[in-house]
Amino acid sequence: MPHNGPTGKKLRVHLPLLGTEGARMRVGDETKHLVQDECIIFDDSFNHEAWYDGTQTRINLILDFWHPELTDDEVKFFSMLLKSKLKGDRILSERVQNEDHLYSIIEKTKGILKSNDDW
Repeated sequence: MPHNGPTGKKLRVHLPLLGTEGARMRVGDETKHLVQDECIIFDDSFNHEAWYDGTQTRINLILDFWHPELTDDEVKFFSMLLKSKLKGDRILSERVQNEDHLYSIIEKTKGILKSNDDW
């Protein structure tokens, strides 16, 4: 589904780790076939979408970085907004009776890895 971030505050990195056969991504007017272990870096405010027609499990690491053209004050402001949103989400998740939120997933997965040997 085509989508884009609300601002140009971040660069998004997609690193395909597994299941790249049949995987492609469009950013703006450019579409690329994904290649295992090769990053795609783009401004999240650009319209983008991904497709996967493969049969293997697909694993894609996604990382966000502050846009390098932001000033220190802008990064500080956006960081404050993000922390406030996360705090609000946490409070709301404690009041919601379903388990369809980030903090429920975090709680459920605590203890899955018993040691660092699993890495």
